[in-house]
Amino acid sequence: MQSKNLKALNTIIYIDGFNLYYSLKKTPYKWLNLKKLIENILDPSLHKILNIKYFTAIPKRADSAQRQSVYIRALKTLQNIEIIYGQFKKRQVKGKEVKTNKVITVNKWEEKKSDVNIASYIIYDSCKKNIDCVVLLSNDTDLTTPLEIVKYKLKKRIVIITPTKRVENLGDPILPRKSHIELRKLSKVSLSIKEQDLKESQFPNTINRISKPKSWL
Repeated sequence: MQSKNLKALNTIIYIDGFNLYYSLKKTPYKWLNLKKLIENILDPSLHKILNIKYFTAIPKRADSAQRQSVYIRALKTLQNIEIIYGQFKKRQVKGKEVKTNKVITVNKWEEKKSDVNIASYIIYDSCKKNIDCVVLLSNDTDLTTPLEIVKYKLKKRIVIITPTKRVENLGDPILPRKSHIELRKLSKVSLSIKEQDLKESQFPNTINRISKPKSWL
């Protein structure tokens, strides 16, 4: 039990939207209340959550963009959540046709800026005296360097929350996973997301006249 004299840590949450989304893509849990998820995972006696920052981008495909926009509207009904946008950029890549083995050039859309955005905000916020702890929901080792700065230079505590293992086929078991060893070395504690956490952290199907996308039902 926590000592009555021990003050809860002023904490900011950073959520890598695409890292989280791809772990949930083939599950029924995409309509996720991020505030409730974090509150289910973190001990409220140890953390005073000041802000949740969600890093994402709007896809270029119209149907995907519409679903993402609806989800962001739902997130904006929550208090103390900030949406920070990256963007999708088109890149030409070479590949081979399956039937002819002919080399062709195709356009590929890639999400950009979110890693840089996360790293920048983590370091910027950690320079503030009133911030004690950084919580990162991601398993992306590209964020190792900014976390090293936060831990060793700025002397802040780090907690890692790791998304579930990616589900390859609909109906497959939803399993927790460990954070990457590089992230575990930097974190005071590493936590995983369990299926029960996801079940208990869903928005209602309709919230403030915002309805869950039909393909997510």
